Amino acid sequence: DLAGGQGMPNMVALRLLRLLRLTRTFRLVRVFKLFRQLRVLAATFVASMGALFWSMVVLIIYMMIGALVLTQSLHESIIECEPDIELRLWINSMYGNAIKSMYTMFEVTQSGGWPNYARPLVERVSPWYAVFFCLYVTFVIFATIRIITALFLKETLNAAANDTMHAMQENMRAKEKYRHKMEMVFDAADTSGDGLITFTEFQEAAQNESVRHYLSCLDIEIDEVETLFNLLDDGDGHVTISEFCQGIMRLKGQARALDVISIMHDAHNIMEQCTQIKDRVASLESALVKGGRRF
Repeated sequence: DLAGGQGMPNMVALRLLRLLRLTRTFRLVRVFKLFRQLRVLAATFVASMGALFWSMVVLIIYMMIGALVLTQSLHESIIECEPDIELRLWINSMYGNAIKSMYTMFEVTQSGGWPNYARPLVERVSPWYAVFFCLYVTFVIFATIRIITALFLKETLNAAANDTMHAMQENMRAKEKYRHKMEMVFDAADTSGDGLITFTEFQEAAQNESVRHYLSCLDIEIDEVETLFNLLDDGDGHVTISEFCQGIMRLKGQARALDVISIMHDAHNIMEQCTQIKDRVASLESALVKGGRRF
């Protein structure tokens, strides 16, 4: 008993460890982009619980109405001796009472094999059952189930949209985190503490190995200090914290590539304007030469 009493805490500890491992697994599922579809699927399941409940309520009401109609209408066919015994046994097994009829209507609605349950009644009992099954198939199987499918599709799209919003929020958090790191670098370079970085302070910070290493981790390499300072400065001889953060963001990654493309586009426009000016000057010069010859 004593050994068993000592073993119980060990089992509880093992279960807690397994629970912690399972929690880590869930975190990995949230983090890895590979599991994005799984996240969307799980979110769709959770969001569709209410729609699933009310959809089943509506379908159960339809199936219950159909089961009661068939049970009452086929009761005489089971009792009477006119149909053969095989057909009477089949009707009794399918529509003998409310429970049997309810399960049969469930198969009719969900399995897609409704002709197997309708054709014996139409051909061997009464052709009027064709009207009943045609109406049931049209309004329940064709219309209602497709509306429910569209509802689930809408929930899936909403879950995917929410996942996109989550990705946008994560991107905004990453940008805020990056900006916070830039502010830390700015504070380290601002030795005077006045909220401005002069060229001398920037040059001293660029010679600091820790600052250079920190900027290199952020994909910013300081090769020419004066050139980088001029890119960050707006012409007043010092760099504010907003200028520093915005300038570093422009020099990093995709933003840097877009700025290069923008500069190339502006340079192309300038070259076209210079060509037009050159042509106008040449035409003006030729006109002046012709006028001088006349005089």
